[in-house]
Amino acid sequence: MIKRPLAVDLHCYQGTNMFVMVINEKEFPVVVQAYQPTATGELFVAEQMVNTQAEADTFSSRYAGYIIKARVVKDDELITDRRTAARRSAVHSRGIPAWAIVLLLIVVLIVVGFTTGWIQRTFDITMR
Repeated sequence: MIKRPLAVDLHCYQGTNMFVMVINEKEFPVVVQAYQPTATGELFVAEQMVNTQAEADTFSSRYAGYIIKARVVKDDELITDRRTAARRSAVHSRGIPAWAIVLLLIVVLIVVGFTTGWIQRTFDITMR
């Protein structure tokens, strides 16, 4: 894979010392990272893959005061794990609740018991 530089511009609002990182739209998705400055260098704090400038701005404001860096997403980071996605969708699948199955089973047993006469014989019930 050929590494290419990320097109990032820093814009400063007039009259303030506030800089805004603007990423070229053609570069998305990118990974933004937050580092805490220390006496010996930088300490990694967080990273997030972003798909829009708004997401990058939200990350930057969340980690205000930290050094924010952006990098190109690697090809292997774009591959989704299908097994994980299948497990997540199974959690949200709709189905018949367990209590409904138990209730249906009890009703079926009662109906079968009355039609065969087993309940009447067992409990000495006479039908008129």
